[in-house]
Formats: sequence, structure tokens, C-alpha cells
Amino acid sequence: MEITINLFGSPDSPSVQLGTTIKPVEDFYGDGPLMAFLVSIPHCIFNSIYSVAEKEGLKLKCRVRARYVLDEKFLKTGIYRFTKIILEVSSQDCDEEDFKDLVAKVKMECPIYLSFMDRMEIQVLKGE
Repeated sequence: MEITINLFGSPDSPSVQLGTTIKPVEDFYGDGPLMAFLVSIPHCIFNSIYSVAEKEGLKLKCRVRARYVLDEKFLKTGIYRFTKIILEVSSQDCDEEDFKDLVAKVKMECPIYLSFMDRMEIQVLKGE
């Protein structure tokens, strides 16, 4: 089983989609500790992409899709344990190779990625 969360929009106030619900990221942080945790990971990657892009002089819009792969054995007991977190990032406004280079730099400085790199992978998708 997976939980999928999408982040998109402006870096100042991104929107989050969970299922059919779309709300500002700030609203999800107020929905309790589990939602705050689930949103914080793609939000950190989202912010890191924009931070590195700004340093590089790039203007872009990106999307981040986080797919949390749940451990089925633990889920049966009501425990949300993630076996893997897959982050799919895309941008229409940036050359694919330049965007891959940017994401490589994000991997070197994003504290969330550095903390969970053994369970997290970041995939660069063609612009969506």
C-alpha cells in the first residue's frame, strides 16, 4: 500500500494534494502530527529545489510527488512504517539535464534527504 502526496505551486505558498483534497501546505501542518510529518518531507525537497535554483540563477516551477510505501506487516497492526519513500520531481521550465544536476545538488544539502537517504529515492521525471 502507498500514500501519495503532491506538492505544486509557488515556493511561498505551495498547494498539497492528498487524494481529492487540495489545500495550502500550512493547512495540512495543522491536521495533526502524522499529516505534518507526511507533508514535511516533500515540502523540504520542494523548498530545497527552489533554494538551489535561486542560487544557480534558474527560474522554474516544479512539482514533487511523494509516494510512501508502507510495510504491510506493520500496517495490519495499525502502525504506519515506511519501507521506502519515493520522491518524483519534475519541472517544465528547466532543461532535463540541468534539472538533474540541480536535484543532485539538492541531495547534497537537503537535511531530510541526508537523514533518510537509506529509505528515500529521488527520481527526476520529464516535465509534467
